[in-house]
Amino acid sequence: MLCSALFGEHFAQCVRGDCTIRSNSEGTLGLLGVHGWLASEPEEFKRWAELSGKWRVYQPGQFLYFSGDPSDGIYGLESGSLEVTFPLVAEEPVVLHRAQVGFWVGDNGELSDTPRTISLMAATECRMLHLPRLAIRKLLADDPKHWQSFYRLATINTTVAVGLLAEALSLTLRARMCRRLLLLTDTSIDVTVTQEDLSKMLGVYRSTLRPILNKLAKSGAIELGYRRIRVIDRAILASFRDEQ
Repeated sequence: MLCSALFGEHFAQCVRGDCTIRSNSEGTLGLLGVHGWLASEPEEFKRWAELSGKWRVYQPGQFLYFSGDPSDGIYGLESGSLEVTFPLVAEEPVVLHRAQVGFWVGDNGELSDTPRTISLMAATECRMLHLPRLAIRKLLADDPKHWQSFYRLATINTTVAVGLLAEALSLTLRARMCRRLLLLTDTSIDVTVTQEDLSKMLGVYRSTLRPILNKLAKSGAIELGYRRIRVIDRAILASFRDEQ
């Protein structure tokens, strides 16, 4: 699998402390109230998240955390996109996933009380809702029934990980790319991603991916632009999603 070159020897020079942090005094979940894990949780739990969460804004290239960091809670993506990476060989990271609105992360380290296993970077400007570790611990100590909500999140993320593995093992590159484009443009016809970014997500070289993208563009399925891809016909992409 092609490794990302985003991490250098100055790996730890993250400007995490410079992110904009705001209390959630407005008492709203934004798009997280209608997309993703939290949207389906009980009203009591959502109200707790509204009162306990803090909004954080990250600029492109900023890291939320690194693999090996201690857990400080969980994060929900309300706008923008995140790049999820895993250190594989000599701590050089592999891009695992490009997360979109409604994605929640951090449950693994938080529930198991172990260091982070992945690194998380803002691919574009991101608005995140942070549920702090201390608030989570107090909630669970006061009312253990809420463990089920967090385990539902863990199940969602495990399903995503297993699904990506199954795709990589059984589907053609065209099918995997079409699935990724459909996912990335679920809420918009445009995806702010370069061909290089897309090749890293799929674990191939850009030169391998380019002919497939060009054929899809000629078929009218997509339109290629500078640092973006526009989906024109989702039905064409969907017709290749199960290709083996």
